[in-house]
Amino acid sequence: MVKKILLALGALVVLVLIGAGTAMGVATHKINKSYADVALPNIQRDSSPEGIARGEQVFRAVCAECHAGGGNTKPTGVQMHDFPPELGTFYSANITSDPEKGVGAWKDEEIARMVINAIDRDNHVRPMPAFPNMGDKDLAAVIGFMRSGHPDFAPEQSQPPRSVLTPMGRMVFSFAMGINDKARTEPVVIPAKAADSVEYGRYVSASVYDCVFCHSPGFEGSAAKLKNPDTVLSGGFEFDLTPMGGEGKLLSPNITPSETAGIGKWTLEEFKLAMKTGVTPGGYILRAPMPKYRYADDVELTAIYTFLRTMKANDKAVPPPAGGRPKAEPTNDPEKLFSSLGCASCHGANKQFEAKLQGAKGKPAEEVAKWIRNPESFKPGTQMPTYESLLDEANALTLAKYVLGKTGSGVSEGTAP
Repeated sequence: MVKKILLALGALVVLVLIGAGTAMGVATHKINKSYADVALPNIQRDSSPEGIARGEQVFRAVCAECHAGGGNTKPTGVQMHDFPPELGTFYSANITSDPEKGVGAWKDEEIARMVINAIDRDNHVRPMPAFPNMGDKDLAAVIGFMRSGHPDFAPEQSQPPRSVLTPMGRMVFSFAMGINDKARTEPVVIPAKAADSVEYGRYVSASVYDCVFCHSPGFEGSAAKLKNPDTVLSGGFEFDLTPMGGEGKLLSPNITPSETAGIGKWTLEEFKLAMKTGVTPGGYILRAPMPKYRYADDVELTAIYTFLRTMKANDKAVPPPAGGRPKAEPTNDPEKLFSSLGCASCHGANKQFEAKLQGAKGKPAEEVAKWIRNPESFKPGTQMPTYESLLDEANALTLAKYVLGKTGSGVSEGTAP
């Protein structure tokens, strides 16, 4: 999930200013050195029912897609396809409760430092996004959920390989992204949670869900981007779709209050629906890497909306990706539906989740149709969009039969044998 042009340019500047040999030596030292001097934060799990519920909200929205991946829920670690191969080969870690392969033997404080600084219990930095400004209570809640006995965290012995950085990757993670070696010495207090609180909306958007980072141009962190009112939230951050099974580039959209280029015309209810279901008011499908915030509550989403409405409107339109954005078009042709709904971009031939279609094999077409319309009712937290507002039952059934045909299932009278 990187902006290759900026990364290459940043590394090139460093090479020119410092010198190739010196820069590579410094980068290698920063990656390999021990960070034992970064003290553990004083953060322990919140095991209250409220804390565990909040921890699940944050974990499902921020952590699960990287550590479980592929629509799964068990965080055993997977290969990350969001980074271009020029930077290396990346794997997320097993964070189940297994004491040897997972984090079962880790202290709460060690998990907290991993989130804040991306420094593991062996005092080495890992190439993963850090969350230096996430509040202590939210961190404690996430750890509480991880330690709650939820079946997703049951011990799992699988262990992905360690990530391997290329020389370019070392440069990027050492200089362009930077390594957070600042210990948390004072608690980070979360603003009071309220729907009409701009401060709470800003906190969630910038320090938890990273809306500010992904929807603003440039590669600096969210805190720095917030200081530039002319460009913050104006979109234009570049994602390479190729590692995710797509084609070409995708620029994050403008989400300022602009009525011509942003989301200024969206009502609060339309915003909440888009965030939870992945479908915009205009019927466009919010495709990966944009997550679905299934577990976010109304107060949280309203606070984000409140915050976004206070930002400066930017009327600069962001161009759509090659081939356009998936948009539902009413049709009785299931092949066209499969394409217009964006199904093909995930489940088509040679795409990232092509194999997931086989999960429908042998199921009744009526059940598959219900899954298509409301996948979250079958698999809470799924990143598949909710198509209920775009597909009636008849068209969903037609599409279900088409999907079953792609799995090799025979379909008769609307039912797979």
